[in-house]
Amino acid sequence: MRLWSVERIKDRPLLSTALFFALGISFAYYLPVSSLLSFLAFILLVAGIFTFQAVFIKERKLLFICFLIFLAGFARMSWQEYKYYSPYSIANYNSAGPFLIRGIIREDLSSLQGNKLLLKPLYVEDKVVKYGYIQLDKRYLPVQLSNGDLVEIKLNLNEPARALNPGAFSNYNYLKRKGIYSQGYYAGGLQVKGKMKNFVLDSIIKLKYHLIALIDRTGEDPYNELLKALLLGERTALPEEWEDSFTNAGTNHLLSISGLHVGFVVGIFYSLLNLLRFSPGIRNLLLSLLVVSYIILTGFRPSIFRAGLLSIFMLWDQYLKRRGDQLNILGLTALLNFLINPYQLFEIGFQLSYFVLLMLILWHDLLKQFIRPAFSVSVAALLGSSPLTAYYFNLLTPIGLITNLWAVPLAGFIVSLALVGLLAGLLHPVFSSLVFKLLLYPIRLLIFSNGLMASVPFGHIEVATPSVALLSFCLISLVILPFLLKKRIIPLNERKRKKRLFYFTIFSLLFIFFIFVFSVLDRQLELCFIAVGQGDSIFLRTPGKKCLLIDGGGFLGENFTHGEYTVLPYLKYKGIRKLDIVFITHFDADHALGIIDILRNRKIGLLVFPVNYDRNEIAERVIAEARRNDVPIALAQRGDYFLLDGVTIRILNPVPGQRTTRNDNSLVIKVEYGNFSALLTGDLEGAGERRLLAEEASIKANILKLGHHGSNSSSTEDFLQQVAPEHGIISVGRNNYGHPAEEVLSRCAIQGITLWRTDEQGAIRVRSNGIAYSIEAYLK
Repeated sequence: MRLWSVERIKDRPLLSTALFFALGISFAYYLPVSSLLSFLAFILLVAGIFTFQAVFIKERKLLFICFLIFLAGFARMSWQEYKYYSPYSIANYNSAGPFLIRGIIREDLSSLQGNKLLLKPLYVEDKVVKYGYIQLDKRYLPVQLSNGDLVEIKLNLNEPARALNPGAFSNYNYLKRKGIYSQGYYAGGLQVKGKMKNFVLDSIIKLKYHLIALIDRTGEDPYNELLKALLLGERTALPEEWEDSFTNAGTNHLLSISGLHVGFVVGIFYSLLNLLRFSPGIRNLLLSLLVVSYIILTGFRPSIFRAGLLSIFMLWDQYLKRRGDQLNILGLTALLNFLINPYQLFEIGFQLSYFVLLMLILWHDLLKQFIRPAFSVSVAALLGSSPLTAYYFNLLTPIGLITNLWAVPLAGFIVSLALVGLLAGLLHPVFSSLVFKLLLYPIRLLIFSNGLMASVPFGHIEVATPSVALLSFCLISLVILPFLLKKRIIPLNERKRKKRLFYFTIFSLLFIFFIFVFSVLDRQLELCFIAVGQGDSIFLRTPGKKCLLIDGGGFLGENFTHGEYTVLPYLKYKGIRKLDIVFITHFDADHALGIIDILRNRKIGLLVFPVNYDRNEIAERVIAEARRNDVPIALAQRGDYFLLDGVTIRILNPVPGQRTTRNDNSLVIKVEYGNFSALLTGDLEGAGERRLLAEEASIKANILKLGHHGSNSSSTEDFLQQVAPEHGIISVGRNNYGHPAEEVLSRCAIQGITLWRTDEQGAIRVRSNGIAYSIEAYLK
């Protein structure tokens, strides 16, 4: 039996339509056309491929229909992309304000308690705007705004931040996929001009606010936050340690409103309506309206939309006594999602929701022949989620196989009883208060047991981000294997199945072997200048896979550091759980602060900083954290060196006994591998550079990390001439210091040095085999 054939396309037309439509979306997204001529050339190429195949396929009409569906998906995605670049897009006004904007306020139903509002602009300085939303922060607005308010407001508009490093979160992609093209910053002059009323939407928003207030008023803090997450998808105030324990225990899906929650909602109301003896037709109509309202109430999430539609179809299937094909219905819901927003195809929530359900459909019957049905569901769900969670979150949670066996029923009990409490609370708050007090015990049990399971050794495993090729192989294999493992009754078909399974096994073994061989043969030195804003952080990996880190960045906002939110995600992306050596060039916050988070979250073989280091507060915190984690400390000075896998790490500065400024006391590190060398200067300034020149240190290098973020006090003309680099790296972010200085940029240009900047190009990666080297930026 073929996995895919003309017969299968005919048998499941809606699933086939969704797949060809998705293929068209993918082509338009990853291969955007820049002109009408290139668009026509692309269409002719694809048409030629389909025509060539049509020669060998009898069903030419069917092939033509598939091609039209592909084109429809391509056109839908192209239109969505056009909106962003259109002359009528709000994105055209980014970084060019402030502007006087007139528009309509929209509240985000997926997070009413959050700090964000959306503004649908209609006019910018009397110019019409048709496409894109502006995201506002409630905390910085002088008055409280609500859904439908017509406002006139002066804003500075910025493009949302792009991911600057591998493994980093792209707020730009996340918001663009939601139709949000700008972030607005209040610049004065807010006036409310009127109200645009929408009875249905306003009623649902009012209901959600009422339900949130009811849970807060009658529930016990902080357990009310878990109830709001489980019932309404409001996670803003959920304690961070609870989120971590649910994630590591493999039950984070319980906190994300999904198909499971729709099942709970439909189940409890189905029982209540049957208890009240409603006729099947009226019952299904009321449940359908309830499901649609719940979809809107929780923010129109893809998983909820899919599960809601599936629930409605199943309800009416039973009423009409007709059984729909699960895969066909799945295709229909996906197609509707694509028509509403084609970007959903690239969202992790959409991918997890649909692929996990697909795995349940394909694997459940096969698995239950060997293990209990309840456990087979958990195994199938884990099979479906693991490749995607590894790719997006660098995490595998095998403990979830066990945790979900009791956590899902317990959460179902909590949600069901809480829904009864909310309904009763609409009559009088005292009823919901009684129910929520009863729920305290199962809620505490759920939280405690998840924390316990999260602490089980090897229950959750951090993994490197798999390549796209490996991810694709895993996903395709999971779809194909159920067909190859299912035994056939007819002997001829059984022989064909075994033959295909044998070929698939050989191919899989060869694929895995070549991945392993390429990994072993990769004996290059790698340097990555991580984009940490106005700071420094450099990752180094030797040909023998020893890992080093030089500095860890500084503050990222008021209460966050680049160490936790930039450097650690990069290390997770690379699969680095141990750093052999960590260097701190000096104890300025923008270099050393992030190392505290690295010490807390990674094994470190040796911590190195300058012999004449400045004993400030950050130094004391770093040393205290190192001692808590039993990390040995070494003080480095000129003349010291480390030899690792043929790579020499030389310390050129500081000189013992010569106490200078903190910047000029920075570690200066020269990395040498064969004919390749890189000079890393920390925040070394002019005086320190002149000292190196006077001491006739060997400073010539292919790559120079310019000192002090390209400050005019560093990278003097004589120093640049002596180093004679081909490429210069400037680690810099948004700042008020004028970095990099125009004088430095001019000096480098005169000497023919190619400059790379982390603020504009993201992480800069250098690779060398000791003879030649390559350099590339994360942002092309």
